[in-house]
Amino acid sequence: MWCKLESRVSSEHIQSLVERIGSLGSGDEGEEFFHKEFFSAHQDADENRDILKAIHLDVWPEIGERAGFDKPVVDHASLLIKRVGGAATGLHQDRAYWETRETKPTFFSVWIALETMTEEKGGLMLFGPNQVDATHLSSFNQGSLFPHEYVEHAPGEFPLLIAEPIAPGVKQSMEFVALEGGEALAFDSFEPHMTGPNRDATPRLAMKIAYCEGSNKARYLISTDELEGCA
Repeated sequence: MWCKLESRVSSEHIQSLVERIGSLGSGDEGEEFFHKEFFSAHQDADENRDILKAIHLDVWPEIGERAGFDKPVVDHASLLIKRVGGAATGLHQDRAYWETRETKPTFFSVWIALETMTEEKGGLMLFGPNQVDATHLSSFNQGSLFPHEYVEHAPGEFPLLIAEPIAPGVKQSMEFVALEGGEALAFDSFEPHMTGPNRDATPRLAMKIAYCEGSNKARYLISTDELEGCA
């Protein structure tokens, strides 16, 4: 399932983040330029937690209670920068990557456009029939996992892809979701998704925050309570 959020990340917070991204380079070294360490404890100084907190507070009020978590945590947060000419990311479900992390699936991602997201930019594509409104977020993670296969040297750094012959049928219902800068959508770990290639003249700027139930987890980035308490 997936839903487009009514919440928007403020232009001020996007500008602050984009200014910090500017110091990272263009991402020419890879198809996807994730910077998974950007918000992590391995960073110096404030570890960019201040801007993560600001963006979290822009989107969390709409989804927090609906998630129904006893201990909501940010499992990870990443920049999603696709270089100019970056290849498409293959069709997959996140559950295929996360099923060893939790027995009961709770993960869902909030995917945030840091600029106007077009097909030419390599924006996100989701399974059209699975769209719901945000009031159905409590029903997330009740889907099923398609068989996946490991594809060596798969573009986009996602080697586990929905297996043939299932993938062609799923792709027929995939839809590009247009987003303006600051708009966001949420999708659960069973939602099939992919991205197109970046045919634009500039890198694609996006990010995601992955939330989950943290009660029985020993490893995650930060709890929402801790994040909201950051200076």
